[in-house]
Amino acid sequence: MMVDYPQIASSWLKQFGNFLESGDVASTVSCIHAGGYLRDILVFTWNNRCLHGHSKTAAYLGDTLAAAAIAEVKPDLRAGLAPEYGPLTDHLPLRAVSGGFTFTCAVGLGRGYFSLVYANGEWKALVVMLKLEDIRGHEEIAWSDVRTGRREDIEANPQVLIIGGGQTGLNVAARFKRMGINSLVVETNHRIGDNWRKRYPTLALHSPRKMNSMLYQSYPRTWPVFTPRDKMAGCLEQYVQSQDLVVWTNSRPLPHPTYDVAAKHWTVVVDRAGERVTLTPAHIVVAAGVLGAPRMPNIRDKALFCGTTLHSSEYHGGKSFAGKRVVVVGAGNTAADLSQDLTFHGARSVTMVQRSGTWVVSGSSMRILMERMYPEELEVDVCDLMTMARPLELMRRVDKATEAQMMEQEKETHRGLREAGFNITSGKGFLVLFYEKHSGFWLDFGCAELIRSGQVTVKQGVEIARFTEDSVVFTDGSSLEADVVVFATSYESICDTMRGVFGDSIMDQVGPVWGVDGEGELRGCYRPTGHPGLWFAAGEFYQSRAFSKQLVGGFSLLCS
Repeated sequence: MMVDYPQIASSWLKQFGNFLESGDVASTVSCIHAGGYLRDILVFTWNNRCLHGHSKTAAYLGDTLAAAAIAEVKPDLRAGLAPEYGPLTDHLPLRAVSGGFTFTCAVGLGRGYFSLVYANGEWKALVVMLKLEDIRGHEEIAWSDVRTGRREDIEANPQVLIIGGGQTGLNVAARFKRMGINSLVVETNHRIGDNWRKRYPTLALHSPRKMNSMLYQSYPRTWPVFTPRDKMAGCLEQYVQSQDLVVWTNSRPLPHPTYDVAAKHWTVVVDRAGERVTLTPAHIVVAAGVLGAPRMPNIRDKALFCGTTLHSSEYHGGKSFAGKRVVVVGAGNTAADLSQDLTFHGARSVTMVQRSGTWVVSGSSMRILMERMYPEELEVDVCDLMTMARPLELMRRVDKATEAQMMEQEKETHRGLREAGFNITSGKGFLVLFYEKHSGFWLDFGCAELIRSGQVTVKQGVEIARFTEDSVVFTDGSSLEADVVVFATSYESICDTMRGVFGDSIMDQVGPVWGVDGEGELRGCYRPTGHPGLWFAAGEFYQSRAFSKQLVGGFSLLCS
């Protein structure tokens, strides 16, 4: 079938735009496939929503469309957003006409993206996403026009206090600066980037550089595809200078901040390198990641063990464990990295303890997928927009539909792992495991071959029940001599860790942070948490780039 995709996109968008502008709910919904999705990022409400099917979409728009005052719907013809015709995903035969658009709404300017599929003789939107791009009066301003102000003014009276100076906190701070919102970042480490420097030396990002760009600052073409630990640390430290951010290192909020409902601000005491400073920000953004304090299992007779036990967060490289018998508890990304690093540095033996199943895909396969999502020729914000326009619920269905194809693609890797006693899980792909659990998977960059060759052995389906002086005893009664036990057992929820800062009375009002709700939207991140003035920012680089602006929408006219 010959497809005049520019005409199809233009005709559909004109019709859809007219219906939006006229406030005609039924006609607007008719432009969407019966099984399609409407994703709303702060256009119709001060929240992120994803509606599936005509009835839910109509009910939602019936309450919100008129007040949104959509107008001036126009195609966005930037590279990557001009109409295109091709497969909806790499693995599905379903083809779609996709493109971007711009519009105005009651509170500012918006951008959108659609994917149209052909059904019953008509082109309908399988997905249409509308997001608030700029709040009127708080538009991003060009760097040359940024009001430098005085650092002392920001430090004395920040509008927003950001807890955490990693990539998420810095992306959020850079976004706020461009939107004219004064923010102060507090970081517990002595230097920005120490959250990377303190980890094992061979650590590198598992996703390509384009996906891991910082806001307003892309990497040079000579940058490694997978960014090493120390380069990432140095990049973050330099980012503070190049973006002119206000950061206090060696600083942390003290228990317990209080919130004045009438005045709509916090009172929080910050320990700044031993000096106590009282601040009254309107908002606090916790950008310390989705993971909180290290989780160490309580195992019987640990005090009897004459060897070394440590959490993976305390692991600084395998060099000091050369010649040692090492047990790594866990079978996710970190456990795989550590097992590979220990083998490289000459550990006498490395045993990975796997309690349940793990989803494994080769790093090369995932690199191909990620580089298709973030090709070098497109701007990062264009790639972010298109990524945002793919509801997680839809991607779950894609994962399920393409599971057999993925398993076939990885069959040699999986066969070798299974033969070595490793449990490969199925039924949930990387995206689902990442967003629902933030665990249960690894991207393979060599550990699978070490397991297949016997250089790393697997103890599967058990946990450590107790220690002896020189061994660990498992729940099945077997034992293993060991000199070192490394617990790659993840971390507690950031909500639990923050109870030590905010107290139970505040945190009891906060819903879950991370995981997904019934519409497939992230819970608790970049959206209302349940307590006024308290927000969480977490996830990969994409989330903090794409959704940091949405925080300001949630602030709801913060500076007015």
